[in-house]
Amino acid sequence: MSLFSPLDVSRVKLRRLPDLKVWTEPCVINDIVMMSPDSLLISNWTKQLIQHVDSRTGSTLSEVSPPHCPWGICLLGGERAAVIMSGGKVQLVHVRGGRLTLGTVLGVKARCWGVTSSGDNVVVSYNSPPWLEVMSPDGSVLHQFQDPAAAQTFQSPKYLTTSSDGFHYVADFDLDTITKLNSSLKVLKTFSDPQLRGPYGITSVGDGQLPVCSWSKHSIVHVDVNSGKMATILGEDDGIARPRSMAYCPQQRKLFVCTGNETDNIQVYQWD
Repeated sequence: MSLFSPLDVSRVKLRRLPDLKVWTEPCVINDIVMMSPDSLLISNWTKQLIQHVDSRTGSTLSEVSPPHCPWGICLLGGERAAVIMSGGKVQLVHVRGGRLTLGTVLGVKARCWGVTSSGDNVVVSYNSPPWLEVMSPDGSVLHQFQDPAAAQTFQSPKYLTTSSDGFHYVADFDLDTITKLNSSLKVLKTFSDPQLRGPYGITSVGDGQLPVCSWSKHSIVHVDVNSGKMATILGEDDGIARPRSMAYCPQQRKLFVCTGNETDNIQVYQWD
């Protein structure tokens, strides 16, 4: 069930909680996802680590070092995660029992930016040229984004998410848009608004409700894809600066936010 309706989104209030202190020194964190109601999976660029972290205490439960620096990250079925790496590969990670181990490496045609899941499959985005693909766990390409006007649809599709009903949403950093696609990567609709500038990390909180990191405006913008309305729900006055990625925990009703600045913590906000 969604937290919001199209009529009340502009009145959403979030309360900042104490930051989650995760590291002993500043690090650049590229992406985070909820692994369970009590834990996060984090791609740590500075330390070249994938970390499983307690979402209540910040303590590291398990970590593994991939062969290249990790970027985007998403959970797959079968207790696995897919991680985009700087070397132009997709690293699969097993997360059985909360313990992380490296799995298969999938080859891709260029440097990837975003990653999300499509059932057990992996959806990746490329920045140059702008492109999307759905791959099976063995690396076979199942679907591709095919549009003769691709440059008009995407220019810099950096972050992706998948909603509970199976639709994919792409944040395009250069076009300031959020685009909805089906599981076969057919474009269904594109959303834009002056409040959204430089969209980066994007997550789903249910029923077409999407918080989006607006990097350029130092804010979190809520997108209601059912109505097309957008509203800024967190800004600089709330401590938001260069937001890069987010994870939402419905059980705790908390939003975890990582910024583009080097820091030793993750910001935490409570839905009131």
